[in-house]
Amino acid sequence: MIPEVTNEKIKIHFFDMDHTLADNDCDVSWKHFVVAENIASPDALEKADYYYRQYAAGSLNQAEFLRFQLQEFVEHTKAEMQVLAEKHFQEFVKPKIYRDALEIVRNLKNQRLPIVLLTSTNSVVARPLANHFGMDECLGTKLETINDRYTGNIVGEYALGFGKVTHALDYCTCHNLSLAEAAYWGDSINDFNILNAVGQPLAANPAPELLKIARERSWEIVYFK
Repeated sequence: MIPEVTNEKIKIHFFDMDHTLADNDCDVSWKHFVVAENIASPDALEKADYYYRQYAAGSLNQAEFLRFQLQEFVEHTKAEMQVLAEKHFQEFVKPKIYRDALEIVRNLKNQRLPIVLLTSTNSVVARPLANHFGMDECLGTKLETINDRYTGNIVGEYALGFGKVTHALDYCTCHNLSLAEAAYWGDSINDFNILNAVGQPLAANPAPELLKIARERSWEIVYFK
């Protein structure tokens, strides 16, 4: 059932990506993609699953994960990685997009509300999905480049946990908004901090740990097809 999303107090909607807008984890599927493209070795799949289990438990070793996750970017140009990110989206992500999520975003766009993707996944991999949904902005973890080539490092704060709050607050401040005027749609225990900080928290397709908290705090719970 698609929820009623009209709320006069809410001026902006932030969306998580993985398991919120699509039945997929893009950090994991990215590794499946680069292995299929012979860019990474097959043992990357086991490591991807290992870090996903950490993420799902809310105990991700961020430094180790980022070194692993960004290996394929090092020394490649923005143009090269944009082509790969679009191919990854078309093959691994687009087929798993929730129809209900598309309808929700379409309804919000009809209300002329700003819609922003806010995900811990790096913005290069995340942007094709944001473009497909017609979102106003893609806020993912930012990647460092020197002379138009990726270094494998990030710029600013990793957009996970409290990092999402920082990114959302910075965006709201730049647009003369407050977090009290924001909604956030997220599925994971890692989204707790941002859900707890906004004016309208929506637990979308919540994992068991988040579902328990959402029920305790009377947050709206929604499931997408």
